[in-house]
Amino acid sequence: MKKIRIIVTLAMVLCIGLSACIAQAEQKLEGDANVDQRNYPSTAPFIHPPFYNVKLTVEVDDNGVITAVKDNGTGAAGSVQEGNEEFWANKNKAYFDAAVNGGLLEKFVGKTEEEVRAMNMTAGADAVSGATMVSAAAQEAVLNAFAGKAGKAFLDVEGSALPVESVEGNVITLNNVLPEDFDLQVMDIRWGVRNEEIMPADAYTAEVAEGKVRITLKDMASWKAGYYYVNVVDASGKYRSPAFEGGPAAAQAPYFILESGLAAEDISFDGKGIVLASGSISDYLQNIEHVQILADGAEKATEQEIVGHHGTVGNFIALDENGILNADGIVKARNGSESALFEAGKQYTVTVSAFGYPELVFSYAK
Repeated sequence: MKKIRIIVTLAMVLCIGLSACIAQAEQKLEGDANVDQRNYPSTAPFIHPPFYNVKLTVEVDDNGVITAVKDNGTGAAGSVQEGNEEFWANKNKAYFDAAVNGGLLEKFVGKTEEEVRAMNMTAGADAVSGATMVSAAAQEAVLNAFAGKAGKAFLDVEGSALPVESVEGNVITLNNVLPEDFDLQVMDIRWGVRNEEIMPADAYTAEVAEGKVRITLKDMASWKAGYYYVNVVDASGKYRSPAFEGGPAAAQAPYFILESGLAAEDISFDGKGIVLASGSISDYLQNIEHVQILADGAEKATEQEIVGHHGTVGNFIALDENGILNADGIVKARNGSESALFEAGKQYTVTVSAFGYPELVFSYAK
């Protein structure tokens, strides 16, 4: 009887141990990560909306080695920003499918967490051609699965996340309309619509308190006229940063404007290009919001933007780096068609809008 009890006990221990091993060997983890904002806040392309998360199931063995990676509802509810499901299906799904069909998920199989972390998804053997953003998001989703960490959530904010309340002297006050659990941190301030020139950290102070952000500028002479993007992040990592969708003037992305002090008569068109009574034409051009070109009798103007509606650098050809109008410019549409910016014999009204400068309107005939 004693032997039987021992055998039964050993069998039970063996079964429990085997079950634990099997459970560990068949462990399934879930992870997701956002495809958009991979280069945030640069205006380099980071995926057109709708913003979405890559959602994956990661299977690992008892040694922590990945045995399988599978899609877990990318494009479904919770993955795509609400209201953009149709756009996802018509536009972004094809790019995601191409990356998956190109072997993206298989690249993680056989690797440990640290080996996945070391993968270079933008170059070399790990990269998937033409799918850089999706590849980087998939890598992060796998790492999030190991860490039990959720991907960044969507921000339900209309317009600027930090709308300007006032600009008084050297103090800019912004209202904070972000979620209460958005752990607001001002990373930096960037000048110009491309977000390329980062202001020195010792050139200002930023105070976050009582639902507002107060930015105090030091040495006002070093702050040029134009558009200033305020780069904020959620220090907790729960939320995405405010998005650029809508272009510089209408997006969630917070900004403020410093005025040039020029009057309307200080900006003119001399028949060839834009002339300023004072100040730098280069600075002016780096703050172009849009150029609208309306032919006489036409209902709709041709609009040229340096930074497009989706926060990406557009195909801007209206003006060159010296402010000269491109009379022979050719506009290339997405479908491959081409059309002249200006046609000979037609009269046009050209409107140039730049942040921090008076609007310029002039007539032009090629």
